[in-house]
Amino acid sequence: MVKSKKKIAILICTALMAGQFSVGIFQPIKEFSNTAYAKEVNTVKKAKNVIMMIPDGTSVEAVTLARLYYDLKKDGIPGNDSLNMDSILTGLVKTYWQDGPITDSAPGGTAYSTGFKSEDKHVGVLSTKDGNIPKSTLLEAAREADKATGMVVTCEAMHATPADYASHVANRNQYNSIMKQMVYGKFDVVLGGGDRQLSSEARSADGKTQYRKDGIDLRKELKNMGYDYVTNKNELTSTKSSKLWGIFAPQAMSPDIDRERLTPEEPTLQEMTNKAINVLSKDKDGFFLMVEGSQIDWAGHANDPSQIVSETVAYDKAVKAAMDFAKKDGNTVVISASDHSTGGGTLGMVGLGEDIGKSYSSVTFEDTIMKLTKAKASSALIGSELKGKDENTIKTEVKEYFSFEDLTKEEITEIQAGNLSSVISKRVGIAWTSNNHTAGDVGLYCYAPLGIEKLTGLVENTDVAKYLEKVTGLDLALTTDKLFGNAKTEFDKLGATISIDASDVDNPVVNVSKSGHILKLNGFTDKGTFDGTKVNFNGVIVLITKDGKTYNEKDIYIPEDVLTKFKEYVNAGKVVESIVKEVKPVKPIKPIKPIKPIKPIKPIKPIKPVIKSSPVKTGVVTAKSGLNVRSSNTSESSKVGLLKYNTSVTIIGEEGGWYKIKYGKSQGYTFKSYIKF
Repeated sequence: MVKSKKKIAILICTALMAGQFSVGIFQPIKEFSNTAYAKEVNTVKKAKNVIMMIPDGTSVEAVTLARLYYDLKKDGIPGNDSLNMDSILTGLVKTYWQDGPITDSAPGGTAYSTGFKSEDKHVGVLSTKDGNIPKSTLLEAAREADKATGMVVTCEAMHATPADYASHVANRNQYNSIMKQMVYGKFDVVLGGGDRQLSSEARSADGKTQYRKDGIDLRKELKNMGYDYVTNKNELTSTKSSKLWGIFAPQAMSPDIDRERLTPEEPTLQEMTNKAINVLSKDKDGFFLMVEGSQIDWAGHANDPSQIVSETVAYDKAVKAAMDFAKKDGNTVVISASDHSTGGGTLGMVGLGEDIGKSYSSVTFEDTIMKLTKAKASSALIGSELKGKDENTIKTEVKEYFSFEDLTKEEITEIQAGNLSSVISKRVGIAWTSNNHTAGDVGLYCYAPLGIEKLTGLVENTDVAKYLEKVTGLDLALTTDKLFGNAKTEFDKLGATISIDASDVDNPVVNVSKSGHILKLNGFTDKGTFDGTKVNFNGVIVLITKDGKTYNEKDIYIPEDVLTKFKEYVNAGKVVESIVKEVKPVKPIKPIKPIKPIKPIKPIKPIKPVIKSSPVKTGVVTAKSGLNVRSSNTSESSKVGLLKYNTSVTIIGEEGGWYKIKYGKSQGYTFKSYIKF
């Protein structure tokens, strides 16, 4: 026992020293919170890929429990095994929402995905007092930068955390809006649960909740859009598609510890992560992948000791998958950070050891966590099966699944009442403070290859998004401008009028009229019609509503592509293909020998420069949807053309986030983010 304690002490000291050394080496990142010890070095290169990992609801204490569980379950020797995530621990994250200490997953994930704090239930939008305005997520910014994009979860694919990266609603319970924004958002890989919600039935697995009543089978929509739709581990392994939805359960997938017993055909979180990386990494421009250990949070809510440790270990195996790829690839940043903590579970309950005649500080691993390593199922699953059962059945089942014998009459009564988790927790010595979220800081884990700084210290949750934006070169503000213009404001400028047809509350239609022409925009999709002709857009039409059925003209947001096409269609009087002027690069001039200097002449009065000059250079457009050319360096200026994907561009100047380019016989301005050299 003494040797074991020494080993643990050495590991802790080593980790603390490593953390202190990392803090001492780096300098603070500009524009990050003054209270955050976020650090930076000179960036030699940008990260090509990002794997953002979220162990939902995981507290620091939950990681401790999982480490002890994994360590002892592996070989029974304490202190000689650690979690994969331990090696990349760099700090802590503050998780509070805009106006309070304990956050919901919706604003918690929104802080990670957009870089903004919001309020309860809000997904990808600012708080009510800040206007419920949608903000671009890192996943959307990556997609617009021509990177492959994906999400891997074990909950329903449209649950709060994945929704935070792929949709924009004022209430996380608006599954109709969320699932359609995901389906029509053109993300490359989505893996998780929720098949019944995507079906025409659109109900929860128990049939009690109706998410929408439109009868649309979104699975067929995905297949029509060219996605492979797989539903089990074998199909996931076999598919070669680069466009993939894998939905493996009617609602949520099974807890990891119960999977083999309940649904052996489901893949593990690690297997899904490996598949997503394999598919996305084939994109030459890189990828952004979000992976969530969804059900650690649910175990915390249920105060379930066997599920919380097994789910955390399953998540840690997914971290290994990410780390193995990142280390081999050399261009990938991996971040792991929980959105909040849940349950307040800790090893060290009141009266620990008293039942065996020991003080709390003299109990052993065998007295506590070793008991948990023998669990074969989640406490919630077996507890639900034993509720109201007779004494003999309870004793038999508890012995089989948890190896506990000699149950007391009090414990049997508690199990009959449906409280098996409480009995298991007390046997192990775990106390819980809540069955909801808690306010504690959560662990920050960061891996970055040589030449890219790590995020370290005590940081705000919004700093995670800012860090990833910085090290990848993505631009959230510009992407927001591109995808979420206020429809009423923009159409008013064009002299058009708008109205909303919400007779089908699941599928509201925005009607835009001008000069006798009618543009209909199908809410939560990328589709519409112009004078009856079907059209598609580069982005989704978003309607923000608090209750999911009351819509307001002032709360409609549209991609820039809608305005561009509307103007072209009205001018032409019909749907037409966008006219794109091809810009050819200037041929390089061969160097010539220097000549003798000519006598200076009287200088001409200089013209005041409009922008910062820069050497002429040639780039290539990376936006698959095309890149707008504007008359000046603002998003509000008039559009003078559109550059197609992979078009060569001659750059003659720059100002802020804009390049000045040669455009035919004239000049124009484009966003920097969508041109590479």
